[in-house]
Amino acid sequence: MRDIFISNCEKSFSNKILSEGYRLDGRNYNESRQLSISFGSEYGSCIVSLGETKVLAQVSCEVTQPKQIRPNEGILYINVEISPMAGPQFEANRQTDLSVYLNRLLEKCYKDSKCIDLESLCIVVEEKVWSLRVDIKVLNHDGNLIECASIATLTSLAHFKRPDVTRSGDSVIIHTLAEKDPIPTVLFHYPVCATFAIFDGDILLSDPSFFEESVCTSSTEEGINSGGGVLVIGLNQYKELCLLDHSGAAINSSKLVHKAITSAADKCKEIVDMIKKSIVSDDTLRQKRVKINFADMITQHHLLALTRKDLNIKLKSYNVDDNRSEIDGMDTDHDLSDPEPSKYDVVASAPHTAEIQTKKESSKWIEISSDSEEDEKE
Repeated sequence: MRDIFISNCEKSFSNKILSEGYRLDGRNYNESRQLSISFGSEYGSCIVSLGETKVLAQVSCEVTQPKQIRPNEGILYINVEISPMAGPQFEANRQTDLSVYLNRLLEKCYKDSKCIDLESLCIVVEEKVWSLRVDIKVLNHDGNLIECASIATLTSLAHFKRPDVTRSGDSVIIHTLAEKDPIPTVLFHYPVCATFAIFDGDILLSDPSFFEESVCTSSTEEGINSGGGVLVIGLNQYKELCLLDHSGAAINSSKLVHKAITSAADKCKEIVDMIKKSIVSDDTLRQKRVKINFADMITQHHLLALTRKDLNIKLKSYNVDDNRSEIDGMDTDHDLSDPEPSKYDVVASAPHTAEIQTKKESSKWIEISSDSEEDEKE
């Protein structure tokens, strides 16, 4: 994984606007990006989008031998893959520290919390059990990858249905979907991870973007952390704590952790309700024989997800006409050459919000004559 460097100007600018109560994309401190869930043609296949962060999750199953220490329980395996598709800083066929860290957090949240009924996956004690494998593929990394991957893992597990099994004597018959209806996965509770970025030891940001995560986890030239970090909290719909992880500078105030847990409890409950509603609506469409796949969400906007979008900056008070009038009224006593026209323009999008967009103009050719040609003409 290639290192990503943040300049001092970017760090100081981000810290300054956060201290004034603003974020670059115009959100509040406790506001998250838009969450969308799309299901594939098979059970257990889904794509979760959190802003521009996109994760694909696929659950598969096979019959294997159980572990000797737990002969009557099934097996759950989680695999995370981050390829150059997620970002230019990642390398192909190479495991990074981020993938290992993400894999460990997901295993702690879903395996150690015992949210899945592994005993229901048993076919024959000490001989045959179901082994569930959750493959997580990061399609685009634009910050808060842990929360997006946890939502994708939970949605795929809750949506997955394994084939029905009939045992007659020593033989075991696995029925197809046409013969018998599949069996859904039994979940005792629904844990979800919520991520918070900490700035200056007292500012708490929900659902941080990639830029905000990079700034809060960066350090100075002497290797000293600037008092920021990332706090991950795993909670279920009953507001029970399942995971707590922190990376970065130490947290000095316990009130900050309590505030994050309180905020994450309401947020996780809303996410779980959204997952349940999306699964119920998907089952209704499948019963009506409606064709379901990822074709509806694959548009031109999603194909260009890796290209960095225009930066949205929330401004306190700004008027484009006032700025242009000040430029026209400036005293031009000095003979200066005409400046190069800007490639960008400020466009008002929402109330108190402006976007810096690229001007849509055709390319202009510039004719350049060399000095040697002028000498020949003379």
